[in-house]
Amino acid sequence: MRFLTLTVLAAAFLITAASSRAQESEWKACSDPQFLYVLKYPPVLTRLEGAAPTGCSFQTPDGDFAVEAVAENPTGDAAGETLDGRMTKELELMGDTVTYKTSGESWFVISGVTSDGTEYYRKGFTNGSQWISLRITYPHARNDKFDPWVKRIEKSFVAFAKADINDSE
Repeated sequence: MRFLTLTVLAAAFLITAASSRAQESEWKACSDPQFLYVLKYPPVLTRLEGAAPTGCSFQTPDGDFAVEAVAENPTGDAAGETLDGRMTKELELMGDTVTYKTSGESWFVISGVTSDGTEYYRKGFTNGSQWISLRITYPHARNDKFDPWVKRIEKSFVAFAKADINDSE
């Protein structure tokens, strides 16, 4: 009897693990060949209606998790904006809710939790004349579920590189 119980538990574990791996390998991609970016996202997310023509916006059916990638060709005063200038604007916008910030030669990241409990992750990329923003929000109370998504989305996001993937939605 004990052997049968252990066998059933092991089989359940293997089925769950296989299902999880299958879901992860089924992630979809949204790209913008004009602005050269690729956003990979979990298949459970649905495209938001009315998304900007230079963007990919998705959310969970309950609206708790949202991710968007938006490309910009700044004009006027925004044209020629520096990385430090853009990061400073984002930091001012998010105020004292920022808990993490870093930057590189052509990108910056800020993240934190707002007063209403919304966790956010923002990453800005520039090639000197264009900007691509990756923005993610979700309830901080559910970060155990959504943090792995954020990590995978961030690691797989491609900015300013040849986008060979068309929107697979």
